[in-house]
Amino acid sequence: MAAEANEQAVRILVANDNADLSEQALSVVVDRFPQSEEVVAAMAYRQALPLHVTERLIELASDAVRDHLIHAHAIAPETAIRLATFARERATVDLIDQASSTPDLGAFVAQLNARKALTPSLMLRALARGQMAMVEHGLAELANTPHSRAWLMVHDAGPLGLKAIYDRAGLPPRLFQAFRSGVDTWKALSAEGIDTSGDVFRQRMLERFLTQRPNAMRDDLVYLMERLDQPAYRAQIAAANAA
Repeated sequence: MAAEANEQAVRILVANDNADLSEQALSVVVDRFPQSEEVVAAMAYRQALPLHVTERLIELASDAVRDHLIHAHAIAPETAIRLATFARERATVDLIDQASSTPDLGAFVAQLNARKALTPSLMLRALARGQMAMVEHGLAELANTPHSRAWLMVHDAGPLGLKAIYDRAGLPPRLFQAFRSGVDTWKALSAEGIDTSGDVFRQRMLERFLTQRPNAMRDDLVYLMERLDQPAYRAQIAAANAA
């Protein structure tokens, strides 16, 4: 049917999550109707999509549908990096958000490093947003050391452990105090018993980090302030405080 039916019938077919469609059938639909916003959107909102199909749809979808695809479905690190540096005025990928949802963070960070995207700025932004696992893996990757050792140096090696792994990773000395402040803030918040994987933790982490006036680049501070001002985050904090 995917190869023969008209556009309306195909749109109804792909919009039906109970329809068992193979990756080949979905690919045929993309080949036949790449310019149909209705068909592309119907496919994009399926609960499960093969990675290859997801990435093809990202190139075709409207901004709103693209945002849904990026946040609802895993995409390959190479695609995330490419979309994060789009020069066109279209939706881009936040690599920190992608890292937090990837099933293999070590591989994702290695891809970032291979493409020279694992920058001190990216890691500081991740830390300020409470994404400690990304920072640990980033330090391990840059320092060419196992993640388990990097974890120990960040969390269990006393006050000098972070400095040692930071220097070995080749990160700039001028940013160390901002990293030190971020790690200390993360530890203090986690000691309060807040779920470190939740949105409330990430928002409070960001708020406390910014109140300490970190010595960070202006672009990084603008990025963090924009995340702080997102309506979704404000709503989550209000709900948590009202509970």
